[in-house]
Amino acid sequence: METASAEIPDPPPVARRTLLRGSAIAGLGAFVSSSSVFAAPDPASGGPEPSADGLLLTKFRDPLRTPPVLRPRDRGGHDELTVRMRTADVTVHSELPAVRMWTYEGSYPGPTIETVRGRRLRVTWENGLTGSIPVTAVEFGRPGAPMPDPLSNYPGTQGCQDVAAVAGLEPWAAVHLHGMLTGGGNDGWMENLLAPGEVQLSAYPNDQAATTLWYHDHTHHVSRFSVYAGLAGLFVSRNDEERALDLPRGRHEVPLVLSDRNFALDGSGALTGRLVHKVEMVGTKLMRAHAAPYTLVNGVVWPYLEVQPRWYRFRIVNTANSRIYRLMLLADGRPVPGALQVIGTDQGLIDRPLPVDGALNLSSGERADVLVDFSPFRGRSVKLVNTMEGVTPGDSSTRHDLLEPDVMQFRVAGRGSTGRFTLPKTLSPTFRRPTHHDLPHGGRPRWVVLVGPGTANVPELWEMEEMEQSEAEGITLPSAGIVQVEDAEGTVTTLRRTAMHYDDGNAFTVAHRGVEIWKYLNLAASPHPMHIHLAHFHVLSRENYDVTGFDRVVRGSARPVSFLGAAQLEAHELGEKDTVRVGTAGQIVPGPNGTPGEMVTVAVRFPVVGRGVHHCHMLEHEQHMVRPLVVGPAAHRHAGGHHH
Repeated sequence: METASAEIPDPPPVARRTLLRGSAIAGLGAFVSSSSVFAAPDPASGGPEPSADGLLLTKFRDPLRTPPVLRPRDRGGHDELTVRMRTADVTVHSELPAVRMWTYEGSYPGPTIETVRGRRLRVTWENGLTGSIPVTAVEFGRPGAPMPDPLSNYPGTQGCQDVAAVAGLEPWAAVHLHGMLTGGGNDGWMENLLAPGEVQLSAYPNDQAATTLWYHDHTHHVSRFSVYAGLAGLFVSRNDEERALDLPRGRHEVPLVLSDRNFALDGSGALTGRLVHKVEMVGTKLMRAHAAPYTLVNGVVWPYLEVQPRWYRFRIVNTANSRIYRLMLLADGRPVPGALQVIGTDQGLIDRPLPVDGALNLSSGERADVLVDFSPFRGRSVKLVNTMEGVTPGDSSTRHDLLEPDVMQFRVAGRGSTGRFTLPKTLSPTFRRPTHHDLPHGGRPRWVVLVGPGTANVPELWEMEEMEQSEAEGITLPSAGIVQVEDAEGTVTTLRRTAMHYDDGNAFTVAHRGVEIWKYLNLAASPHPMHIHLAHFHVLSRENYDVTGFDRVVRGSARPVSFLGAAQLEAHELGEKDTVRVGTAGQIVPGPNGTPGEMVTVAVRFPVVGRGVHHCHMLEHEQHMVRPLVVGPAAHRHAGGHHH
């Protein structure tokens, strides 16, 4: 397989920034064939293990890396930082040649930017990328239903065809700090692109709760390839409230940046390290959600981490293009209920720790702050695994792109102090869920309906408006773009589509400092993580709906989609968020409307102004399921009367 031949620029002088902790790029180890003989692992203490057949790499051979930390410089009234994008060769597994990637500061993931709440931050994002995109994009498929064991489960490009116009993509960039409340001019607008040698200057108020955000490329139309090429990193803010808790810190506070990747093979069948973005096309060229067989944590394929028998804090971030991670901790092959204690969500600490009894479900873009006590596993090993409903935790499922379910291994020391940490009963005394009195009353909610593929064979995002009853009575059903919804009280609301494509106009226009109710209704068979720029929100409810009344051919309701029952919010959905999954997180049931429909209602606040977007954060869906969003001063909307 041909590899990129662009010259890699020298790293920038260290004097220009403060890199704390060692570089995330490890030296390239000796190549070891996947068939190499190694000692059988002790099931108690852990060790390397063979991966699933066909994946050619050993699990748990390489230690987990911690991304380097980058702290800004104090400039008096604000802090400053320069982050450079550059092409680099990154080691992701000791049995794999170095992988050519587009990176921030030469590492994948990029350095963790660490700040203090209230310190205004100005970042200069420099585009120093070279060469064409270091990703081979291919697709495969056959008429009819999806394959029971799709080629995306395995490395290589055999049986695939190239995706047009990807190989020559030049290194344009646009940086979005996901979850930061900043004006539209600093948000990394996806069409304000940087050419190599140019810079993006962004000012971040940095006046929000201590939490974990992440930054990534947001280039319109190609973010699924540019993020896959390596353009992602963490952003951590801290405050006094968090420090007062005396949570695990230092080497006991560990980021876990989750992603998945695939690689090319050479003529002999050996892995080359070339990134391969491979998707299955079903029927008349309908793209399935992207899923790759190799799970990376902090840029290492199936790593291990040696831990002490004590409490640890993990900042877990799903940066995968589309994959939903349903995470469980397994000991002796069995799930450990309550092992993951959620203390924070996308936007900071919650009021008290909440145990996860099943799986921790994180869709693309979501984050969770969790605590784990390893003292019950002294001298043993435990695994973090990805799971699927209907599949025994730890087992594989080729049909559901879960050939290798293992994520990473924790090797718990037999000796060592358990530390003095005690799980606090109260985390954030300032946190509270919105009450009835906090919500807007009297106005109509915004409606966003998520629909399966139409004539263009791509999923669709419909912005809707409620119709007056007199208007609705004259409509013949089913009609294209008309959806009726029957709620728990039996009230039927008729919705009319107002926009679908990115350039349809009629953008949602929101009042600055306003609070709105948004209702996401998923009529499709696939879950969608929905992200709103320039805003944060609380998830109010999750409800199941019967969506069999939606006519997928006509693209409208033959009869109302109707309420089935309330669903439970998960622990990491009870805090403030910027991304929420709409649709079931587990197994997708086959059939025309196999997955129960779902409605998720959120209360959104808009503290900043400007032009942004709201969209699906499955990057393969982003270019189709994206709409503009404008937040402006309320007075400006009415100034000058109606002369214009």
